Amino acid sequence: MARFLLLMMIAVTLLSCSDIFSTRDPEDPQGNTDNYFSESVPELEANFKTALLGLDPYLYESLFFNEPETGTYYKFISLASDVEQSIFYDWNIENEKIFINGLNASNVSLSEIDLNSGSYDETADSTSIDIEYSMKVSDANGEFYINGNFTFYILKLDGLFWYIRTWTDISSQGNVSFSKLKEPYAF
Repeated sequence: MARFLLLMMIAVTLLSCSDIFSTRDPEDPQGNTDNYFSESVPELEANFKTALLGLDPYLYESLFFNEPETGTYYKFISLASDVEQSIFYDWNIENEKIFINGLNASNVSLSEIDLNSGSYDETADSTSIDIEYSMKVSDANGEFYINGNFTFYILKLDGLFWYIRTWTDISSQGNVSFSKLKEPYAF
């Protein structure tokens, strides 16, 4: 009798489930989902690169830590030699949105993105990572390369997700910097 009841419960359970052995439909890679979380520093770097390659404004914006209710704001700092640093004095999350949407509207594309990061302490709640960058930019005028160093001061929220709190762009004389790419959107 117990065996019969067990078989009946299994049969009812399997019949009530719909298609439990098939996979779900994949998400659209161009979709506007908002489930971008960086649970590790390498994942934050990968999301940063992916956002730039696809010029994805949703993924790009999700990288930055900005909580006005706590008085904590994202900040971009340029120490690049090829731009006037003062134009980035008040650069914040809103400027980042204008920048990424401006690149999309101008049909600018980024490719061959190479990010080489140094060591960091992923067990901490906040840390700095230094990243040497190089990427190809294509626009209506042709192609050119930008390169330099980023320093990301990143925070781990609730012990789970990493966000960029402060982004510093450093580029030496003779290099075209990421700041130079942002410069037209600073006004």
